[in-house]
Amino acid sequence: MKLKKLAVIATAMTMLASGVAFAGDVTWWTPNFNEARAREIVAKFENANPNVKVKLEITTSDGLPQRVLTALQSGAAPEVIDVQHAWINGYAQNDLVLSVDDVLKDRDDYIPAALDYATWNSKLWGIPYRIETHAIIYNKGAFKDAGLDPNKPPQTWDELVATAKALSKGKMSGFGITGGGEMGNTIFRSLPFIWMNGGDMISADGKKALVNQPAAVAAVKFYTDFFKNKQAPASTLENDGTALRRLFIAETVAAYQSGQFDIASIKKENPKIDIGVMQIPHPADKKTAALLGGWSFVIPKSAKNPTDAKKLVGFLAEAENQGALTDTFPARKSAMSLPRFSDPILTVFKEMLPYGRAVPNNKNWIQITQAYFDGIQRILLGDEDVQKSMDGAAKDIQALLDQK
Repeated sequence: MKLKKLAVIATAMTMLASGVAFAGDVTWWTPNFNEARAREIVAKFENANPNVKVKLEITTSDGLPQRVLTALQSGAAPEVIDVQHAWINGYAQNDLVLSVDDVLKDRDDYIPAALDYATWNSKLWGIPYRIETHAIIYNKGAFKDAGLDPNKPPQTWDELVATAKALSKGKMSGFGITGGGEMGNTIFRSLPFIWMNGGDMISADGKKALVNQPAAVAAVKFYTDFFKNKQAPASTLENDGTALRRLFIAETVAAYQSGQFDIASIKKENPKIDIGVMQIPHPADKKTAALLGGWSFVIPKSAKNPTDAKKLVGFLAEAENQGALTDTFPARKSAMSLPRFSDPILTVFKEMLPYGRAVPNNKNWIQITQAYFDGIQRILLGDEDVQKSMDGAAKDIQALLDQK
């Protein structure tokens, strides 16, 4: 009997050491910008489900794509992970996540494009909870100081270039772009310029790299020239979206592309800034574009407790909870009617939503965007001109597309 007890204890210790979760334990990886709201919702969930204990692990954007992919591939993933929409198809095609068709309720209440992101082979592999597109946030006072009318912001590329030039005086940079940090920052800000110019990163059938074609090259040149022409900060190669927001708050960047999630921080940290928001300028005679982004919940195939994971995800997907968690727009239409989404300063961000596009569905999308991002950095460093750099990126991307 004593030997049996010792064997049971030893088995339990081994399970603990190997990270095996017990029934009722759910580990949820969520980004740091969600932390305060996530903790409130976890308390609410545990109150309604006393037999389930949720452990929050807070993630940061820098290096997150690779961290999540490594966890999924290693079989040591948590039960629930918040991931960007664009990553999901790759996980599904590589058999790394569970289908959540049995979790989703009220499919008709979701923005269709958000569900498209998470759909592959006619199955749903993630539950979207947050959607967003960028607009241009600008300092109306800086416009006035430069002799510009803040109520008539630029609408075309040529007008944006002229405006950035007029705003770039002394310590002020006219238009901030990203070139560092997590690569998604730069994809979000530069890929829409390629789209609105009639180009793309890869072909619609996923067979050919297009990033070195004339329309794409012209758009990449337009984007990177803000740095080359000293209209973007000298720190561009290190700057991610957070850095741009801080520079805007410090009144050393007059305008930059971002989402409504930056508005609250700007108002809090520098309330004297008169904030303007405009649609992203476009080439003359063409329409604007934006990357429809956001976040979804996925359940790894290796999750130790998928039953309670689905219970948590179902709870998080409820309209009230989804609206409370996101700091942009919710993926559910009914959640959009919550009072917090009716602030007039959000009007332009809402106007940009119909112009939002999903990125291509490709199992190697993360690696494809890394190749493109590396090319952008080569241009910003001055190592290569735009055409040569995009030729190199296209070669790397084509190799990924040719993989079976």
